[in-house]
Amino acid sequence: MSTIPMRPLGFGEILDGALQLFRRDFGLYYLIVLVCSLPAYVFTVVWNPNELLEGAEAVDSAADPTIALEQLGTLMGQAGFLFLVQLVGLAFSFFASVALAVAMHDRIEDRPSSLGSAYRGALPHLVSAAGASIVAFLIFLVVFVLVWLLTMVSLAALLVAAGSPWLLVAGGVVMGAVLVAVVCLWLAATFGIFPAVVVEGRSAMDALGRSASLCRGALLRVIGIMVVAGIVSTAPTVAVTFFTGTWELFLPSAEVATISPTRQWVLNTAGLVVTPLATPFTLGCIMMLFHDRRVRSEGYDLERLADEMDVAAP
Repeated sequence: MSTIPMRPLGFGEILDGALQLFRRDFGLYYLIVLVCSLPAYVFTVVWNPNELLEGAEAVDSAADPTIALEQLGTLMGQAGFLFLVQLVGLAFSFFASVALAVAMHDRIEDRPSSLGSAYRGALPHLVSAAGASIVAFLIFLVVFVLVWLLTMVSLAALLVAAGSPWLLVAGGVVMGAVLVAVVCLWLAATFGIFPAVVVEGRSAMDALGRSASLCRGALLRVIGIMVVAGIVSTAPTVAVTFFTGTWELFLPSAEVATISPTRQWVLNTAGLVVTPLATPFTLGCIMMLFHDRRVRSEGYDLERLADEMDVAAP
């Protein structure tokens, strides 16, 4: 039996329901994300960022072109290794999100779940979830670039025709608004990929189409919930960044080099502890929203009730 009410949910009910899901099994969800965050954390603790910073300074200060090229090769190797590690961290984060969807679906259906069962349950869904997410991102990227190029060309034409800097500023504001709208549409069209894969067992393209179809007719509602979920999810990270001084890691290289290894460890550990607080709430909002859209657009609550009555009948 589902622990989510079998009826359409209000805006606040979806957010509150996501919070209740998170609180009900906080330890499980937190641990799922925390374990997947450890590989990237270990690297950030062991890796010395000063080596990359010193390499960049050596390239800038090298007078001999031959030495500069050698230093640049070393720097590119270090940067490539850093990119590879970040890519691995992203893959683990994606796996954690799928495992969270599996665990939340089990708990919503009032079935037992654990760290191991969530990870095992996520494995069969990884290909479909990753395929749908990659295709959606590539589509979004193409649309984003096209909109950006068209807007830039339009702004340039207006500037040449009118010659007013204020027109350029207004055009920049319009361009920013259009790009934000494209991002919001992408979030809305892809919100249901994970539930479609995990809950309904759909393939990659079928899951992407399912997500887009469920948000049809309620675009602003889906965008609003996703934006609010994103803001709430980023609040702990922003707070830790402000209170612990994590922003110091983004200072110029000369200033970052002055941060002691102990200080860097504290900053990285603070990020590790806080990161698992964000993802479960976002996934909870997605699971609640997916349920609400099925109820509103397909009468899922009536279908579920009929199935339960058939099972209960002698």
